[in-house]
Amino acid sequence: MSQADGEEDTPPAAVALVESSSKPSGLQLVSTHQTNRLGDPLDLVALAQQIQKGDEFVRANVTNKLTVIAEQIQYLQDKARQEWGLSCPHEFLGAYKLQHDMSWTPYKEINRRDAEMGLIDKLLTQHQTHPDHGAEPIGTDPVILPTTSHQEQS
Repeated sequence: MSQADGEEDTPPAAVALVESSSKPSGLQLVSTHQTNRLGDPLDLVALAQQIQKGDEFVRANVTNKLTVIAEQIQYLQDKARQEWGLSCPHEFLGAYKLQHDMSWTPYKEINRRDAEMGLIDKLLTQHQTHPDHGAEPIGTDPVILPTTSHQEQS
């Protein structure tokens, strides 16, 4: 209240929002030593050391597992060499590359096909970076595709 009403200003009484007893309702819920002590600056260092030890443990486990996998690969390669000897047991029919569209490209045409796909990717990228359709068309310059000679195809 104000002094105009004839009463003095009194500060409000302090209100306890949380019981400050270490044993509320007679039951200790947490360790007062852990909650009331000041933080030890070495705790952060100890935590960092534990994290480093954990990292070293994970690294050691991963290394061990990768070593086992490498040994298995080596074993299978050695066994295949023993079974096949110095030559492949089957006639070589040809080499092909599986494209992203799940089509197969013969080995001799891989460079030409890669050049075509690179050009298409370039055109698509230009179209995405210049979506303004009211402007001049993109790609109006003549495009020269690599050609293959008859000797390369046979």
